[in-house]
Amino acid sequence: MTRAALFLLASMLGLPLHAQLPVKSYGQELVDQVTARYPGLLVIVFHASPPNVPNYPIVASNIGRIGKLADEDDMRVITTEKTNLEVAHGGGRFEVELVLRDVAGTNIGALGLVFPFKNGDDKDVLEKTAIGIRDGLARRILNSASLVELHPYEPLATTKTHAQKLVDGMLSKHPEIISLAMHVTRPKAKENIILASNFGRIGKKADADDMKVISSGQPIVGVSGEGKRYGVELPLHNAAGQTIGALSVGFRYKSGDDAKAFLSKAEQLRAELKTQIPSLDNLVELDP
Repeated sequence: MTRAALFLLASMLGLPLHAQLPVKSYGQELVDQVTARYPGLLVIVFHASPPNVPNYPIVASNIGRIGKLADEDDMRVITTEKTNLEVAHGGGRFEVELVLRDVAGTNIGALGLVFPFKNGDDKDVLEKTAIGIRDGLARRILNSASLVELHPYEPLATTKTHAQKLVDGMLSKHPEIISLAMHVTRPKAKENIILASNFGRIGKKADADDMKVISSGQPIVGVSGEGKRYGVELPLHNAAGQTIGALSVGFRYKSGDDAKAFLSKAEQLRAELKTQIPSLDNLVELDP
């Protein structure tokens, strides 16, 4: 059963949102990463509305309150896309709430951040820090539904492979990429899975299109993400030129963009990755 179907069923049964979410969602993983990276940050909250979940509840945070519906201030940020800035708690906190976006730039909710504050602190600097956090998160969110998926997607899957390190490096080097994933069958394993990506779903089993790319050697291309993302999936090669899986590459898209250019760019990215993959064993080894 899909996550969307589970939400619908739980809603019909009257279960609160926190009872519908996995113990560790992908959104919560992103919250935990930001909290670790910014130890002075007091609060981080994601308001989002995945499929069949209305009213932009809190889906991940470092303060609990999962399932709490968006209030008037939250909804104003979401509907107007204007950032809310406020000194609060007797002047000891600076609150920044801004639009939460996905890899394609789509408005998927609101991001609330609270920083410690004292008289004389530069509000502009804090706002720029908040924007940087939001933009970094956007590079890791495929869509609102991904925020409430289990992380890892399969409980026993590892997120610390050399493949993940390669994906992270490619994202840093190539800002034109908005999504990137490696689909690989690990040594001695039977099923092809997402081994590494910038949007979670680690351990998710390959679908028919993934396997078709691997077996046929031909790419599959198309527009997705409400018409804002152009995807190219093509065979993944090691340094010797052997096919070891599939590589999915996504680009931001608008009507009229050159599809051939996207395919060519994906092929260039694959060729760059190829030189960094001496073997399948190297790709799947742990590399924290």
